[in-house]
Parts: sequence; C-alpha cells; structure tokens
Amino acid sequence: MVPIEDVYAQIRDFAAREGARKVILFGSRARGTNRPKSDIDLAVSGCPDFDRLERRLQDELWSLLKVDVINLDAPISESLRREIERDGRTLYEKV
Repeated sequence: MVPIEDVYAQIRDFAAREGARKVILFGSRARGTNRPKSDIDLAVSGCPDFDRLERRLQDELWSLLKVDVINLDAPISESLRREIERDGRTLYEKV
C-alpha cells in the first residue's frame, strides 16, 4: 500500500497541473478519526476544468481508496460547507 503522504503529494501535483486554486481534505482523514480503508474526501475551488481534475483523482491516483471530490464553486449544502470549514485541512493552495 502506498503511504498516504505520497497520495497527498500526488493530489497536490494533480491540482497544480489542472490549475486548481485550493484543495481541502475533509472528513475522517482530516479529523484523524479515519480507519485504514476510509475514503479520501476532497473539496476543490478555483479549478478551470473541475471534471477533468475529478476524473484524474478518481482514475489515476496511486491509491485503492475511494475518492470523493466536491466542487466548492458549485452549490453545496450549508451543513457540508460548515463541515469543510470546521474540519478541513488545506492540502494545496496556489500562491
């Protein structure tokens, strides 16, 4: 199994290549309550081609873990937005 920090590095690389402004890890992995096979929950903002980045994350990531990707530039529920703001951990931010 690939170390999770290597998976996070690959997520940062994909985000940079696809022009995303920010990628936030949220859910159990951000809170530190995950199990070894917990999915990876990501929230993305400022990506010119969100669908392409989402496909890459789901199809090309060096992980067998399920990846859920949320577009923060699209409408999402207030409860989900609050969870991301409360528990989220920035994995990538364009400077």
